[in-house]
Amino acid sequence: MDPDAFLEWLQTIKRVLEYQDVPKDKKVKLVALKLRKYASPWWENLIKKSAKRGKTKIRSWEKMRTKLKDRFLPPSYLQGNYSKLHNL
Repeated sequence: MDPDAFLEWLQTIKRVLEYQDVPKDKKVKLVALKLRKYASPWWENLIKKSAKRGKTKIRSWEKMRTKLKDRFLPPSYLQGNYSKLHNL
């Protein structure tokens, strides 16, 4: 997925969660339902691997968003944006 499209998707999800006033304990499950293509099996695998390692479940939207960014935003994208910001 294009990094800009991914970030736009994250913003849209954030606005929908706020607009719908989704309770904190339901956000991760709702967003997980909306994952498609490669993201859905990746998420399921992440949850299974975490459970096998004895880690606690990801229950906050903030942590889920971080995991999604870590996986679907290439490091070069973030580094490039930091460089652009620094050069302003």
